[in-house]
Amino acid sequence: MVRRAAVTNPDRLAPKLTLLLDDGLFAGVLDADPATADAAKDAVRALFETACPVGLTSSDH
Repeated sequence: MVRRAAVTNPDRLAPKLTLLLDDGLFAGVLDADPATADAAKDAVRALFETACPVGLTSSDH
């Protein structure tokens, strides 16, 4: 996913995404709150917006 998005440093972004996925799954099981998935999605979006080259829009993802 990070390579397809042409992020500037995929080796730094991939572990952050993995951490979000692992913790998001854990929190989802513990909390059973749909807002947890929304928060994780927002965090992933923020990471990609920071890591992607300028000019990449949300419609490009």
